[in-house]
Amino acid sequence: MPKKQTTIFAIIMAMVFLPNIKLTGQENSNNGSVYTINKKVELPVTVALFMSNYFGYQYINKKTPLTVDAINALDANDIWWPDRFATQQDPGKRNKFHNASDVVMNVTIALPALLMVDSKFRKDWLDLLILYGETHALNSSLHLSVSAITNRIRPFVYHPDIDIEDKTVSGTTESFYSGHTSTTAAASFFMAKVISDYHPELGNKKYWVFSAALIPPIVVGALRVKAMKHFPTDIASGLVIGAAVGILVPHLHKNKKNKDLSFIPFTGEVHGLRIHYTIR
Repeated sequence: MPKKQTTIFAIIMAMVFLPNIKLTGQENSNNGSVYTINKKVELPVTVALFMSNYFGYQYINKKTPLTVDAINALDANDIWWPDRFATQQDPGKRNKFHNASDVVMNVTIALPALLMVDSKFRKDWLDLLILYGETHALNSSLHLSVSAITNRIRPFVYHPDIDIEDKTVSGTTESFYSGHTSTTAAASFFMAKVISDYHPELGNKKYWVFSAALIPPIVVGALRVKAMKHFPTDIASGLVIGAAVGILVPHLHKNKKNKDLSFIPFTGEVHGLRIHYTIR
């Protein structure tokens, strides 16, 4: 794994697991919140992730663009048939669909602010804000890491009616996977997860909430295909990864009253670390 990706992976693992780890004699204060947040650890880790994302975008933008010869050698018939559909869209409308996907994504990112209407969420606004920041920082880091090591060509590059100048710029080999879709899914599924955690009385009705969370990323994904930016498999991958991040980040921070994980260092004739896990 390249050095940059190794560093990002290490930060991600720290962010995910450190909130659930405590040294003997140390406790995370949750003040009755649904989630336990280790602010001293998670705030700097989240900032570090966002900083790494900035440099990640700089790295991505410096990827070598396709040559004219490489573009002329492309054949849409070589693409797996379920994905070939993405190369057959109307190139004259791709900018319109691209702009529409931006709008839907940005609106979805802002949607969790509606949680503050409920007093249950307002009292924990800082915890939720930190978790939401972690969710997007982690999701972006995963997307950038994958984009850095993959070179899937975007669908519009295969279309003969699109100017060659548009095909030889940077960013044409970042089709896998859809960042717009994963970002939208992370936001909508984070909201669904938080709602279900704060309202356990929903019971099985929470699955309706998660079903509703599917709508924004599906809409964004469809627009990205129409914009000839991604293949359907890029959309599906982005949806799954974004939804997983949106659900797992709050889930791993959820208070588990019957579980206790502690790391206990010891010294003497030998030195070591005892891992103690209790289920009560």
